Amino acid sequence: MPKKITFGLSQREIQSAIKEIEAYKQDLNRKCQLLVQALTEQGIEIAKINVRTLGAFYTGELESSINGYYSPSLGTGIIYAGAWYAIYVEFGTGIRGSEASHPLSGKTGWYYDVNNHGESGWVYYNENDNSYHWTDGMPSRPFMYDTVRELDLICGQIAKAVFKS
Repeated sequence: MPKKITFGLSQREIQSAIKEIEAYKQDLNRKCQLLVQALTEQGIEIAKINVRTLGAFYTGELESSINGYYSPSLGTGIIYAGAWYAIYVEFGTGIRGSEASHPLSGKTGWYYDVNNHGESGWVYYNENDNSYHWTDGMPSRPFMYDTVRELDLICGQIAKAVFKS
């Protein structure tokens, strides 16, 4: 609930109201910063859980590469996955990706099977086990997309908690 500020028309009362408004403005800005910081921290945890839940956990590299930060100067929270292959897990690849595509693949310009491999797939070298593997791609496991959707659902609850304090 917004703070109600009442005052008379004397110069002293107006000056006092201006001070109250400035204090309210500073408190509101502080709470907005706390909200973005809380959403960023919660988003990092949700993204890590989503990696595990969606079956994208192999070596732990993807999950451990999920990080984020809050920039007070920009008033922005950033959540990111630093593993080089995170985008392929998010959007999927090949024929299997096209069959289980990312919800935003069309809007982002993500294309499946651009090398026309189709069901014949392709071979790639895995440095972790020093061997070649065959694949026809992998379905999308949209861990970041799902994180945004979950944050959207809980944003109101977090905002209520922050703004009550």
